[in-house]
Amino acid sequence: MDLLYSRYASPAEFMKSYIEQGRFGEFVANILEMDMKRKKENAQKDEDNKLWLAYIHSMTDQSFQDWKKGLMQNQEPVSYSMSDKQVDAVKQQARGILNKFSPV
Repeated sequence: MDLLYSRYASPAEFMKSYIEQGRFGEFVANILEMDMKRKKENAQKDEDNKLWLAYIHSMTDQSFQDWKKGLMQNQEPVSYSMSDKQVDAVKQQARGILNKFSPV
């Protein structure tokens, strides 16, 4: 209901008209869709503001749009998994450390 009271002065009357028309489901879907769109727009604005601040401090000769495109192109997916070769190397390193210890 907070979504409705923030948008409409009398949401009960508004909902009643949709219920009478048999379109209450459409009404709810539209309200939720508008709220999601508003949240996405706010998140995008916030991200752009943060990028703008970083751009200002970067002292680059590029335009903001070119600088931003450069950031987006350089992003590579982060992988936290190890290859079999890396796993074997870590095992060998651990064995080497453990072999240096002598039981008392």
